Amino acid sequence: MPPTDKTKTIRLITCENIVEAHFIKNRLNNEGIECFLTNEYFTNLLPNYFYIFGSGVQVFVFESDFENSREVVKDKLQPQKAEQICPVCGSTDILPGLGSHKFIMGFNVLLAILVGVPIGNVHAGYYCKKCKEDIL
Repeated sequence: MPPTDKTKTIRLITCENIVEAHFIKNRLNNEGIECFLTNEYFTNLLPNYFYIFGSGVQVFVFESDFENSREVVKDKLQPQKAEQICPVCGSTDILPGLGSHKFIMGFNVLLAILVGVPIGNVHAGYYCKKCKEDIL
């Protein structure tokens, strides 16, 4: 068997918090796959920036272990998508978006940019197209 090249790394997944990242790292280490984490401190110190800059704790693996590591964490990479049902009207016509609070969220983003503070956890949710209700 030829020697493996342990110089090139590939980002496997980006996690929202350090607990999830260490959980994935331990799963990979149990399978004998070497990996390391980046952005741990930035994500812990400024958790509100996760949705702004797309940062988060990143899990890197060596290029030679990439396919094996994808198999180990495939449940995190491709979670099962359950069909959304509106709890108000029972419709399945659910769409991602800002829902009925588009103006308020837009104003908050503009205000945060002008003042220079983080926006917080502003992210898209789901809303029912039939009854126009926001779904959390």
